[in-house]
Amino acid sequence: MTPLRIAVLGAGLIGKRHIQTIMAAPHAGELVAVADPVADPRAFDLGAAAWFTDATQMLDRVRPEAVILATPNALHAGQGKLACERGIHFLVEKPVTATLDEAADLVRAVDDSGVKTLVGHHRRYLAAIQDAKRRIARGELGELVAASVVWATRKPDPYFDTAWRTQAGGGPLLINAIHEIDMLRHLCGEITAITGMTSNARRGFAVEDSAAASFAFANGCLGTLICTDAGFSPWTIEQGTQENPNFAFTGQSAYRVIGTQGSLEMPVLRHWGAKIPGDIGWDRPIAATDITVPWHDPYIAQLEHFQRMIRRDEPAMVCVRDGANTLAATLAVAQSAAQGRPCAPRIF
Repeated sequence: MTPLRIAVLGAGLIGKRHIQTIMAAPHAGELVAVADPVADPRAFDLGAAAWFTDATQMLDRVRPEAVILATPNALHAGQGKLACERGIHFLVEKPVTATLDEAADLVRAVDDSGVKTLVGHHRRYLAAIQDAKRRIARGELGELVAASVVWATRKPDPYFDTAWRTQAGGGPLLINAIHEIDMLRHLCGEITAITGMTSNARRGFAVEDSAAASFAFANGCLGTLICTDAGFSPWTIEQGTQENPNFAFTGQSAYRVIGTQGSLEMPVLRHWGAKIPGDIGWDRPIAATDITVPWHDPYIAQLEHFQRMIRRDEPAMVCVRDGANTLAATLAVAQSAAQGRPCAPRIF
């Protein structure tokens, strides 16, 4: 396949990761331009790519086939519409937009334009998650009953020197838990009801430092989430997979998915099932099988999928509409916490 001519909007932490990914995977993408109003282009290996300080100028002058939106959340909706107006396919980082109204507007713009879209929930591409998804789909766990996830780490104090991280929207719910909620949707199905709680007791900032939620899924499965950036633990997906070099590897699983016939631990894959096939009960012997999957970089896997979407019309792993549903479920946790009662997330 011919590599995609890709531009990147935003050269911050995640934008830099996308730039590095494109440069490391020339079979999938050719970096043709980067736009950022404040970053220093000398800090990047850009090859022959052009540098712009204005996003609109870049899109109009370079006319890339595809663009990656790695800018602040508040810019996603407007820049996604710029791409739609120009017929440029786009990958937008999570959250898909800053608000649900913006998400609805962007979904309409995408539908009207026909451009292909992908949302950067890159953990769906982890080999362990893909293997787990296949096992669940094949019915190896039976009918799903329950799922749980813990994301708990201690962010260092200098992390909060950036002011927006101490304000509404800058806490672990929208930055971190959104990935876990997306994973629960990916593995267990659509969420129909949510009860949430939040706390800022550890740091006292205007934004939460901890959140807890329970979920009801359309298939009858129930789920739980604990998310905190104020606790020191070995339980995050990053620590279990080494997908983020900023996290120390622990080799521990943060997910449990439980079915009528067996269970899975992830991302360090372990399948629990009857020691004697079909002999199931609390008094019957249970056995664990450790599952080894080959490592691959989920960002490269995501880029290759984006290429196939555009070149071969492969269905999107998570399109803008799907990403909007994950955003709605994440915001519903905060809504439930504020109102003190369960709520149903908006479905797009």
